[in-house]
Amino acid sequence: MPHPFTPPSASSAGQPRRLTPLNDESSWTAKTFSGSTDWIRVLEPHHIEEIDAAIRQLAERGITLDTVRAGDLRLPRLQPLLQEFLDFDISKRGFGMIRGFPVRRYTVEQCAMFFWALGTCMGKPVSQNANGDRLGAVRSKGLDFHALNVRGYQTTARLPFHCDPSDVVGLLCINKGKSGGLSSVISGISMYNRVLTEHPEYLDLLYRGFRYDRRGEETFYQKSISDPVPVFSYTEPDLSIRYVRQSMETAQRKLGQPFTPQEREVLDYMEELSRRESLVYSMMLEPGDMQFCNNYTVLHSRTAYEEDAEHPRHLMRLWIKVPGVRKLAPDLIEYDPASGWSRREGIPARDAPMPKDQPDELVAGGTV
Repeated sequence: MPHPFTPPSASSAGQPRRLTPLNDESSWTAKTFSGSTDWIRVLEPHHIEEIDAAIRQLAERGITLDTVRAGDLRLPRLQPLLQEFLDFDISKRGFGMIRGFPVRRYTVEQCAMFFWALGTCMGKPVSQNANGDRLGAVRSKGLDFHALNVRGYQTTARLPFHCDPSDVVGLLCINKGKSGGLSSVISGISMYNRVLTEHPEYLDLLYRGFRYDRRGEETFYQKSISDPVPVFSYTEPDLSIRYVRQSMETAQRKLGQPFTPQEREVLDYMEELSRRESLVYSMMLEPGDMQFCNNYTVLHSRTAYEEDAEHPRHLMRLWIKVPGVRKLAPDLIEYDPASGWSRREGIPARDAPMPKDQPDELVAGGTV
């Protein structure tokens, strides 16, 4: 029988492609971090002292999570660490952790206010759902992971590898579970290198991409199902990834159009790649840990977990738009020129103004 796939080419319908491996800080594997803690930056006593004073001053000024704004949190001694963290850990390696935040010293509300304010020091925190929530509460609501319009962080189930709709995702651990809940990351760039070596014939479908289900959180200027979004996208010199298998699956279910055998073969291969122990690096987030991932180079996952009845597992999630984080093709981020919305804006609140009414950066070459 003839093979259903065609050999890759340098471009398709004007879409540029990278057909050589990428070997830099972003193409790490599990072996890269064997015996290493280079991905952890530990807060020093002078950082903790500055954070403590900043939180106290916010409280004295009557600032809350709903009212805190960029500039309200001033951390001159911590800012150099944050800038180095963004410039290398996030922009180059693709993930990292800041350890040592004294979470038990503060109320949950103070932790939330600080985490949001910290996001304003790194970029622009964006909405995480149609209600406009500033922070996502990553905790179980007892929901079924496989049900339509349910988001995985509302369950105790294992979350397959995926990326979130923002430039950077941050997690602050308040409580960990009784057992399980291990956080895992994988380099999307290393996955791409494996595709080039093992199945370059899959590139046509991976660059074409798949439709995404917006899970009932679309606004009046969005469709409930997206146009095809590429899994891999190349805008010189940056190679980027977008991959959320569950949203692809539910999109096809809602459309009443099952995947073709070729599409399912490619997606199953991506799932197999994401489970390779040689590529996956795992860690346990302890209370006070703040993990950040670049959603264009790293996929993240979580194992299933068991709750502690007295202290349920609770993480706070932050989505941040970071200027200049990467050169991005409009189709990768679902950029809509009519509204100015893109995935970099997170999930727009239903009553929010269109992003075109807000400042945004557009760079040459049709990238966003």
